[in-house]
Amino acid sequence: MSPSGVQVNKKVVLVIVLITIGIIIYKNYNHINTFLKKKKTEMAGIPQDALDKAKTVKCSSRNVKIQLEKDKSVDILVRETSSSPGKGDILFLHGQSFSSEDWENTNTLALFTALGYNPVAVDLPDGSKSKSQKIDVGDKGVFLEKLISELKLNAPVIVSPSMSGGYSLPYLFKDPPGVLKHSRGFVPIAPVHTSAYTVEKYKSLNIPTAIVYGENDNSIGPESTKNLKNLPNHELHMIKGAGHAAWKNKPEEFHLILYEFLQKLKLSSMADS
Repeated sequence: MSPSGVQVNKKVVLVIVLITIGIIIYKNYNHINTFLKKKKTEMAGIPQDALDKAKTVKCSSRNVKIQLEKDKSVDILVRETSSSPGKGDILFLHGQSFSSEDWENTNTLALFTALGYNPVAVDLPDGSKSKSQKIDVGDKGVFLEKLISELKLNAPVIVSPSMSGGYSLPYLFKDPPGVLKHSRGFVPIAPVHTSAYTVEKYKSLNIPTAIVYGENDNSIGPESTKNLKNLPNHELHMIKGAGHAAWKNKPEEFHLILYEFLQKLKLSSMADS
C-alpha cells in the first residue's frame, strides 16, 4: 500500500517501464545502431596484417626546391615511401628539435603506407637538423602551400607538432570557407602559434581535427589545447605518460589515434557521397 492509500502493483509498473523503454529504443534504433557501429570501428585497432606489412616497407629521401619568390627558394628534404595515394595523402611536419627522420624511426611512415595511405614527411626550414635556409615568419603559410603543390599532395591530412604550427595554422586559416580543398583533416600536437587567432576565427575553421597532447606536457600543451578546442569539429586525445613530443614518446598510442581518426574521415566521406 502506498502512502496515498493506492495499491501499487509492482509487476504492472515493471511491465509499463519495460514497454516505455522498448518504445524509446525502437524510435531511436537507427541512431543507436549508427553509434554502436561507430564505436565498433573505433575499438577495432590497427589490423595485424598492416602491422606485419609495415616491417617490409622501405623509406627513401630526396631534395625538393620550393620557389617562394622569383629570387627566393629553399631546398627541402622529403622522406617518403613508394606508395600510391590510395586512401589519401598525409603530410607529417615536426618540431624544433626533430626532423622527418623521426617519423621514419617511429615506424609511422611504414605503418601508414601499409594501411594504404601516402605518408610524406619533410624537414622544415626551422628544424635544428635542417640544412635549408630559414624563411620569414610571414612566408611560412605560403611555403607550406607551395610545398604541398610541388609534392602534388591532394588536400592532405596535416600532422603538426610543436614548432610546425607556425606553418600549418597560417596555411589552414588562409581560406577558412574553403579549407577542405586544402586539407581534409588536421592533427595538431601541441603546436605553437595558436594564440595568434581569436575564438571567432577558430570557430570559422570547420575542419575535422584530432587534438593530441601529452599528459605531462607542461610547456606549450595546455595553452595550445585550450585554444584549439575552439575549433568546431574537434576531438580531444590525451596520451598518458607522454610529454610535449607525445607522438614520439608513445608512438603506438599515437598511431592508434591517427588510424581511428582517418577511419572516421573515411566514414564521413562515404556518408557525404
